[in-house]
Amino acid sequence: MDTKVPAINWKKNLFCTWIGQLLCMAGYSAIMPFIPLFIRTQYNITDDKQLGMWVSALTFFGFASFCVANPFWGVMADKFGRKLMLLRSYYISTVVFPLMYYAPSVIWLIVIRFLISFFSGSVTAAQTLIVTTTPKEHQGTALGLLSSAVWSGHMVGYLCGAFFVDKFGYKWGFMVCGALYLVGGIITHLWVEERFVRPEKTNKKSSPWKEARALPAVIWILMGIFVAVGLVRQLEAPYVPILIKQITSPEKAVFNTGIVSLLAAMGAVISGLVLGKLCDKFPPMLVAIPAVLIASVTMLIQGLTGSLYCFGAMRCLNYIAAGGLDPSFQAMLAKISPEEKRGSLFGIAASLRIVGVMLASLLGGAIIGISGSIRAVFIWTAVLFALLLPLMYLAQKFINKKHTRRKHE
Repeated sequence: MDTKVPAINWKKNLFCTWIGQLLCMAGYSAIMPFIPLFIRTQYNITDDKQLGMWVSALTFFGFASFCVANPFWGVMADKFGRKLMLLRSYYISTVVFPLMYYAPSVIWLIVIRFLISFFSGSVTAAQTLIVTTTPKEHQGTALGLLSSAVWSGHMVGYLCGAFFVDKFGYKWGFMVCGALYLVGGIITHLWVEERFVRPEKTNKKSSPWKEARALPAVIWILMGIFVAVGLVRQLEAPYVPILIKQITSPEKAVFNTGIVSLLAAMGAVISGLVLGKLCDKFPPMLVAIPAVLIASVTMLIQGLTGSLYCFGAMRCLNYIAAGGLDPSFQAMLAKISPEEKRGSLFGIAASLRIVGVMLASLLGGAIIGISGSIRAVFIWTAVLFALLLPLMYLAQKFINKKHTRRKHE
């Protein structure tokens, strides 16, 4: 019995998924970048050190929930379809995200964030859907374009959030967030196509982590890199609004955060469009190495500058460089992983990346607690970006050795 998924128009699927991702990421970015300022205003937490610790806690528990849930949703995607998992993420986020505004305390805010993260994961679901419906020779480009949808959505969201929050208050930011998730879900429901063929049932009981233990070591090398990338790419991100407030003033913090975030998103869009195509033409690791070096230098400048213009420019350049890391490693994972296990593997990879994000939230809180400085987080992020280079070199060397050995077998 042939269980292969019938051919579909992958370009149309990519376009519709791109639109859905743009809208849901716009919803997310209409409010989440401003959460540190929301906590400061809503719960009257004015001390930057205390605020940084609460932001660390919110980040940690949100991503801890996502990390636990993501492998499960990856298995569900392989069993019941990737489109269904994408819709689950959109519709639940539509309802729960606006509830954050009504949280009576910062503890309840963290609880609601935990629930949102558990049922979310639209980016991973969209990536898996696109990988399983796109020809191999176009997967790097498709993932790069999908990455550009994510960051284009962030751009729209930053503008919407900066406008609505600055003019009408945080409540409108949360409402716009839910509305955009809803529209993204409807578009996906109506026009994204997946002719999913459910695999035959077997009596063999398994789990994504148990199956992963039987995978080649080369895949686990990549998984380790996903952890490291999650760490360095998110270490400083929650504290951007706080540093911007220090550089400018509390009164202009919301608007300036939106503008700087917009510049970063523009950089990531450029990165997704350009570096995704390069990953189809050159070895992904060859693309990633110079990107890491540039990301390290621009992050260091962000930590040292006192100019908002310089900070915004370096933020943009940093995202141009670092934005290509995820598509690079995802393209490599897609090329070396079994097709029938891609949903599970992408789920595991996303969870391990979130392990890195969780470590980043703990490390960020520790750096602030010890140094008392938000800038110290940016400087340490630059150092850790640089430390990725020897890790990637050793990983590529190991991968090449494994491939050479396999050719001679």
